[in-house]
Amino acid sequence: MKILRSLSLLASLAVLVAVISCGEEDDPIQEEEDLEAPVVSISKPADASVMTTLEETADVTVEYTVTDDVELASVTVEFESEQIEEVTSFTDFKSYSGSVVKEAVVDGEYTITVTAIDLSGKTTSATSTFTKATANPYTALDGEVLYMSFEENYANLVTEEEATVVGSPEYSEEGYDGTMAYKGAADSYLTFPTEDIASSTMTVSFWINVNAEPNRAGIVTMGPEDTENPDAQNLRTSGFRILREARGDLQIFKGNFGTGEDEHWLDGGDLATVDPTAAEWAHVAMVIDETTASFYLNGGLVASTDEHAGLSITGCDLLSIMSGAPRFTGWEHFADLSLLDELKVFNKALTESELETLTGLEFGLPTIEDPEDPGLTPIDGEDAVEVLHMSFDTDFSVTSDIELSATAVGTPTVVDGGVSGKAYSGDVDSYLTIPTDGLLTEQFSVSMWVKLDPTATRAGLISISAVNTENAEDNNLTKGLRFFREGDDLKQTFKGHIGTGDDGAWVDGTTYATFAADREDWLHVAITVGGGKSQVYLNGILAAVSSEEIAVDWTDCDIMSIGSGAPNFKAWGHLGETSLLDEVKIFNGVLTPAQIADLKAGN
Repeated sequence: MKILRSLSLLASLAVLVAVISCGEEDDPIQEEEDLEAPVVSISKPADASVMTTLEETADVTVEYTVTDDVELASVTVEFESEQIEEVTSFTDFKSYSGSVVKEAVVDGEYTITVTAIDLSGKTTSATSTFTKATANPYTALDGEVLYMSFEENYANLVTEEEATVVGSPEYSEEGYDGTMAYKGAADSYLTFPTEDIASSTMTVSFWINVNAEPNRAGIVTMGPEDTENPDAQNLRTSGFRILREARGDLQIFKGNFGTGEDEHWLDGGDLATVDPTAAEWAHVAMVIDETTASFYLNGGLVASTDEHAGLSITGCDLLSIMSGAPRFTGWEHFADLSLLDELKVFNKALTESELETLTGLEFGLPTIEDPEDPGLTPIDGEDAVEVLHMSFDTDFSVTSDIELSATAVGTPTVVDGGVSGKAYSGDVDSYLTIPTDGLLTEQFSVSMWVKLDPTATRAGLISISAVNTENAEDNNLTKGLRFFREGDDLKQTFKGHIGTGDDGAWVDGTTYATFAADREDWLHVAITVGGGKSQVYLNGILAAVSSEEIAVDWTDCDIMSIGSGAPNFKAWGHLGETSLLDEVKIFNGVLTPAQIADLKAGN
């Protein structure tokens, strides 16, 4: 035991000697050679910025950073030659970030100077000159209940009410209009009470420069509290939500609103997308009136609703800006890190003319160009040989190697203005039928021309379907071929479906099979089946190929309908085609790309 105590005493003495020895040495940092002067930067107020406030006087926060290669001695901050801060003690002797407030600053131009001195006496100063300005009283537009310019403030300039700030949003010097914009941050957003904002008719308008991270976010939300899901709220029976989500590498904008018991989506699909890598400002507007709703991107009407029961504002006591939180988080639409500017809310539904005046954009239906070639590989099959032709140059007569004739149902007509001579003009509950005896083969193709009329937002072009013996009002998708279009008054997508016996296969080209509904030119369309696949061609482009190996089953497909899905394919509303049709041709093989090109060229 004595030996152990002696060893412990010797160890303690060694530690004491080491401590005393270190205390007698000079600070080793001071022995370093000081080569560089301090570096000073002022982050706020930014140089040449304008700080616009609602009050004639305002507190100005100065934020700055100072670094040195060896050790700082002092930092001073001057506001128009008045020293408002001096720092001589530093926790980190090489780096210091400071913040100091100058109170009660009146309108005018001011220069801030931050000076740093290191231990060797080297001195560096940085300056920032900014302007403090009182905003002129804002004159609201007709029906305008909220306007945020984000010019160094988070105020509703209509009421001069300041937003409640959650988290730590920032300002960007890259505003769409003026010098500043809102810059989102994680877990950050703004809120207002809706007492002076909520209305059963509304317009929301803003400019946004999208940051795709996170890949989904809430932008403007006015919704009720979801008491049953307090940690993931998502009650959509009242109020509205404007949001964005990833669509591949793009971002899609969507709107949603509740009418009491129901909800309605405003989803423009591809028309409502932007490329976030372009770093460009985009304008978004949602308009809700008593019976309809419209959603616009950069002036293009990308989505609209049929008649609805009216926007409900029940329980909508909170407006959130740049997040779905706290009322719309069930699908993780949290804080948006994008830039936002010129946010306006109206308690009325603005017309397209009023929106044009507000934004300087042209509002109306968007233009959909011909889709690009998706680069699909055509399937191998027998070269197609024409077996039926309907030119509609005089009537509904059929040219065929076998004896066939068409029967008119309803009131279809032949009119001038066809792609070649006259054309078939459809009508509601109207179409042609042709018996299929001797016409159907294992490899089969259809070619035709269409001049779109979106009055009927969905219609059948060619239908060779069997009766559903279990329910005559329902579709039988296990037999035959269906070629049709569907969409809305903005866009139309062409699709095919093939019955394979016990099942069926879709041929849906989505983007590559979609055209503007209001385009006035003729479109060439074709569908093939055979060689184990089905294909859809649009304007000479192979737009879709079935995903699995298939073979068509023609069992009980006794008639071919032209200009409608009726009578055997009508359960989904693919009824009379109101568009113009011309040069309908049937082939007993698989059309090749070269043959498609010839048909499109009019050969």
